[in-house]
Amino acid sequence: MTKEELSEYTKGRKNLPAKYGVLEISEKKSKSDILYYDWNLSFKNDMSAERDNDKGSDEVQIIFNLNQDIEWKKISSQTKKEEPVVMKRGEACIYRYREESASMLYKGGVLFKFKSLQMPTDRFEQLLEDYFSEDQLRSIKKSIYSKVQKTAITPEMYRTLSEIDSAERYSEFSGIFLEGKMIELTGLVLYGIFHKKDNSDQSPLILDKRDTAIIEKLREDIQLKPNEDYNLDTVAEKLGMSKSKLSKLFKSIYGMPVHSYVQDQRLEYAEGLFRSGCKNVTEVAVNSGYNNLSHFAKAFARKYGTTPKKYSMMNQ
Repeated sequence: MTKEELSEYTKGRKNLPAKYGVLEISEKKSKSDILYYDWNLSFKNDMSAERDNDKGSDEVQIIFNLNQDIEWKKISSQTKKEEPVVMKRGEACIYRYREESASMLYKGGVLFKFKSLQMPTDRFEQLLEDYFSEDQLRSIKKSIYSKVQKTAITPEMYRTLSEIDSAERYSEFSGIFLEGKMIELTGLVLYGIFHKKDNSDQSPLILDKRDTAIIEKLREDIQLKPNEDYNLDTVAEKLGMSKSKLSKLFKSIYGMPVHSYVQDQRLEYAEGLFRSGCKNVTEVAVNSGYNNLSHFAKAFARKYGTTPKKYSMMNQ
């Protein structure tokens, strides 16, 4: 698929013939030319897909493989050497694409879900130059440019992907929000690569669009209103699914249990209240959804390395 063909799909001007299956692609673009794609693919029969050699292309790509193990290969335009890549479900990879071809075999009757970031290599290097020394920059480029590097998709990455997906809700501020989250996501992947986070404890799970939409709505509710009650039995009944299915789906998509995500969002909300000038610890705890002050203090200290009271004093 060429860049032109990809643009036709993302803008809705072209659709895959129904006899072949489903190919849904959406695109977001930051002001600094970072592209974000959301891919949903399901072919009726085994399908071999290829990306042609784009003359003059030089970009850094990050792929997030969400739900199926898959194999593909990257073919150098200069050496004609093939680099086979095996990506497990729940892994992310980063590599430099420079006038190369790529091919991938999709099994028929299976849903494949990916998300990806693409940015010009000079934009990637500019980003690194802003934060790293020359020696660090040289080391990162040598590692990323030499071969495909992989890491596990962490809970932080899942959350940031989800936040990018719902960036439009920030209306006129969505542009600056989108740019920040794309940079944050790049940083999380680089951290995972260089701190060797593997993916050995994750197991495959196929998700359909309806379930994904339900879980995404729940995540957004938690993020916007973390202080509300999210009793799992009540939430599952409200969403019309079993408690076990809800737990499994949420953890599959966001990498952590519902309870852990709620607690994490409550603590971030509390930290925000302290930074905004609120210094009454009990008031912050209650407004963040905590009824037990002792539990709040212990959880806050684990996340931020200090007690709520000391944190409050630091921000006055």
